[in-house]
Amino acid sequence: MNTQRYDIYALIHKGLRSCLTDTLIAMGRVDLHSTAELDAALEQVKNLLAICQGHLEHEDTFIHQAMEACEPGVAADMYHHHKQHEAMISELQSLVEKLAQCPVQERAQVAATLYRRLAVFVADNLAHMHEEETANNAILWRNYSDAEIQEIEHRLVQSITPEENALVMRWMLPALNHQEREGFLNNMRKAAPPPVFEGVMHIARLNLPAVEWNKLEMALAG
Repeated sequence: MNTQRYDIYALIHKGLRSCLTDTLIAMGRVDLHSTAELDAALEQVKNLLAICQGHLEHEDTFIHQAMEACEPGVAADMYHHHKQHEAMISELQSLVEKLAQCPVQERAQVAATLYRRLAVFVADNLAHMHEEETANNAILWRNYSDAEIQEIEHRLVQSITPEENALVMRWMLPALNHQEREGFLNNMRKAAPPPVFEGVMHIARLNLPAVEWNKLEMALAG
């Protein structure tokens, strides 16, 4: 019988998938004649790109270095793919700025280009995350215990700024199922300073449907 190993990617990748797909939908349906709606959609794209840039850096610094420490050269393709993602992020950021500044009559063409490039970025990220969850996890699992993988994750999380954490939690918490959410927050309550935990609970309350928030609140109180 196979024992379920600790998956360092499981929760954060749920959040990333949610943010990626929701942002693509938001960009596709935005009313280009409403500056307020366009500004909101572009802000969401900018937040997505900031999350993705930070995620790349954290994986390179902590996860890929841990892989390389045991099997030198094994993360070379991942580093290369991340460089490609950084170039895509830079291009998308330029398109966001161009769309934000162009006249109303020129928005449709720029928005279409941004939407298509964003769709490619989303698709590439979805495929890349699958590779990480399969190939990268296999490398981690054959070289590290679950406790050691959790320690890698702990160091990674400690490097995240409060501002970045708030952006990530806004997407990750609603993307988790109830059991994942309850376990994550119970562990955070034990390890994090009370103000940090309270801040994350506030984000959960703002972004979860009422039914899910009530279930979570009851579970954490029990």
